[in-house]
Amino acid sequence: MPAAQVVRVDAPAYFETPSLAPVAQETIRDLVHELRQPLSSIEAIAYFLEMTLPADQIQARQYMHRLQQLVDQAASILDRTGSLVRKQPVSPRAVLERINAELAISR
Repeated sequence: MPAAQVVRVDAPAYFETPSLAPVAQETIRDLVHELRQPLSSIEAIAYFLEMTLPADQIQARQYMHRLQQLVDQAASILDRTGSLVRKQPVSPRAVLERINAELAISR
């Protein structure tokens, strides 16, 4: 029976995507959070104003609708930015396949 072989596997290489430094990731997460807070307030106020405007205030309703579109656009940008630093789930199968491939190369 062959002797057991010890293989050192660096976990971060398998569980984290190479990206920004941890400090930069935390800064981006904080920035996204801080921008999302007032954006939610603006969205709620625009919705409330649009609901309370008289029906004959067509121009004002159009402005409120445009404001809501801009808020949606900004929220989408924040979502995409936040996804850059959000940890992605890792498939155990993918990890094992990668380890197996590296073991095959090192033999």
